[in-house]
Amino acid sequence: MQKYLDIMNHRSLIIAVLCIIVTFFCLRFDFSYDVDLIIFSIAIIFPLVFTIREAFRRRQHAIRLLSTLKASISAFYFSLENSNKLDEEEKQQVHVMMNSLSETFIDGLMDRQNGSISIVREQVRDIYNFVDTNRNSISGNASLKLIRLVQDIQECIENLNGIKIHGTPVSLRAYCLIFIYILPFIFTPTLLFSLSNHPSWLIYALSILHGFILISLYNLQDHIEDPFDQLGLDDIKLAGFQFKEKLEPPVASETSAAAQT
Repeated sequence: MQKYLDIMNHRSLIIAVLCIIVTFFCLRFDFSYDVDLIIFSIAIIFPLVFTIREAFRRRQHAIRLLSTLKASISAFYFSLENSNKLDEEEKQQVHVMMNSLSETFIDGLMDRQNGSISIVREQVRDIYNFVDTNRNSISGNASLKLIRLVQDIQECIENLNGIKIHGTPVSLRAYCLIFIYILPFIFTPTLLFSLSNHPSWLIYALSILHGFILISLYNLQDHIEDPFDQLGLDDIKLAGFQFKEKLEPPVASETSAAAQT
């Protein structure tokens, strides 16, 4: 049931009330005319279809970038976690950095942290510095591979941040919403002209139905406009793209504890 109620909000109530008021006055004063509604349909349907399609494309592109981001973080972590040239303390440092990077960035996409992108960029810089500092412990080819992985991580982060900030054209969506609210004043008199011999309840029902369909499509687009905020049913399940690797206790610590015992 939630998936049907999810597209209903205050705009649905506004358009329903607007349709009822306009229909009442049209019936009360017998106001009707015959107008071709094609131009008004184009004025609404075209921007609706365009913005819904573009919002869906952004969502799909974001899913691919999130998959690449998690794969790059995992590849970086496991490349160093299995290295015999790094001690346990350095491996723990890598673990903390990668988990923190993933968690901070995912929370930032969900708007749980303001200004998190600056923190994430600093964390990426720390990862670069870690690779550079430990070049002596990492072979030349492995070092180049790790740098490449960090570049992939940074590229995915910046692309996802761009998707988060820049959505579909705001002016186009505002224009579309205005015309949806105007349509009852144009559509209802034409509907009354065509159905003048039919019961009034049918005029009310059809007027509200047309307004509800258009505003529901607009609400659908509005929900998928930000695929990261976790407010819509079609939002990206970000928890599945977060890197979460459990930290294994270092062998050295276990041996030391056993010696103390």
